[in-house]
Amino acid sequence: MELWDVKRDEDRAQWTFTPLVSVGPLQFGMSPYEVAVTLGRDDPRFYKDHFGGDYAPREDRFTDVGVVAYHTGSGRLAGVAVDALNGPQVTLEGIPLVGRVPSTMEHWICDHTQAHGLDLLYIHEGNPGSADLGLIMRVQRAGDILLSRPLFLIREWAMGVWDHVPQSEWRTV
Repeated sequence: MELWDVKRDEDRAQWTFTPLVSVGPLQFGMSPYEVAVTLGRDDPRFYKDHFGGDYAPREDRFTDVGVVAYHTGSGRLAGVAVDALNGPQVTLEGIPLVGRVPSTMEHWICDHTQAHGLDLLYIHEGNPGSADLGLIMRVQRAGDILLSRPLFLIREWAMGVWDHVPQSEWRTV
């Protein structure tokens, strides 16, 4: 895969999003070790769950899967970012959310939230989302084009993404 290659949908793992519950095989609330094992990595560093109190959120990158897992200071999965270029294709009610044209996804999330009576919000970057869904539709560069990079979150984090999601996520473009 070259620097800006984008996987075709049929070459991606196929995951389903259940709002505020799970993203594919990842359940919100999992420990870093549970996430690592679920994603096929049995790395000893994930055995150490030394979380507690108000420590900074933890970030674990699974570049081979195209996923970044974000954990709370107490060590529970609170966010999953899916890489627009090579991450799994994640669907909600049959709609693919990864690697799509941002304007199309903005229209979709506006229509979806209105049709279901859910909140619609725009975060500091101007990306649309919904705390009711636990979904922020971010974007990521693929050469000279932008593609959707969904960020799936627990409700608390979706309501205050700037306060909870590590700064490294905002540097991913």
